[in-house]
Amino acid sequence: MNNISTGKIGELHAENFLISHDYKIIAKNFHTRFGEIDIIAIDDSNSHNQLVFVEVKTRTSDVFGLPQESIDYRKRAKMLKTAIHFMNSSTENLPHIWRMDAIAVKLTKSMKIIDLKHFKNILDGN
Repeated sequence: MNNISTGKIGELHAENFLISHDYKIIAKNFHTRFGEIDIIAIDDSNSHNQLVFVEVKTRTSDVFGLPQESIDYRKRAKMLKTAIHFMNSSTENLPHIWRMDAIAVKLTKSMKIIDLKHFKNILDGN
């Protein structure tokens, strides 16, 4: 299985995770000249709706590090530019509060899920 197929399987697991936690998916694989955001959702789980931009990283091995370790400063900067472009160009009535999250997915070589971790608000360093 190639990296693109592995990534798509990881994104599907991340999407299902978000839906099971009361997120409403509004876009997937949003592309701009600045970059791509894997999932854009609305988090309805708290008292105020929040627009969430999610980067999904999937690995079948720790040889190149943990999935979340690959979301470096450059990737976060591209996500931020892409998120701003999305908010400026969207005609939908979207929440004004937003954040950027990451979901790290670990799979076996046969594509079965081992672990999924959700990191909220990755811009503040957590």
